Amino acid sequence: MPGLIETIVTKVEEFELPKASTVCSLVILSYFLVTAGIAYDIINEPPAVGAVQDEVTGKVKPVTFMPHRMNGQYIIEGISGAMMYTLGGLSLIALDQCQSKRTDYKLRIILVSL
Repeated sequence: MPGLIETIVTKVEEFELPKASTVCSLVILSYFLVTAGIAYDIINEPPAVGAVQDEVTGKVKPVTFMPHRMNGQYIIEGISGAMMYTLGGLSLIALDQCQSKRTDYKLRIILVSL
C-alpha cells in the first residue's frame, strides 16, 4: 500500500492553514457560546423568558432572571451575559490594537471611541 500512504502525505502537504481572522472569529464565537451556557441550555432545556402573573391586575409579566434558583438561568439571561463578556473582550482587543505603533491615527481614534 505505498500508493495510499503517498496519497495521504501529499494531501497533508497541500493542506492550507486557515486565516488568522477566521481562527479569531471561531474563538470568539466559541467563547460566546460557552459563556452563554449553551451546555446548560441543552441539558436542562429552560424556557427563553419566564413569566409571572401580577396579583393585582392578573396580567402576565415577563421575568428576565430566574427567581428562587441560585444556579438556574433563562436562555435570554445567558445570552445577554455572554454578550457583555464578549463585548468586554473585544474592547480589550481593540485597546491592544490602539497601542500598536503601526496603527494609523484615525484608526486609533475610531478604536478608542468604540
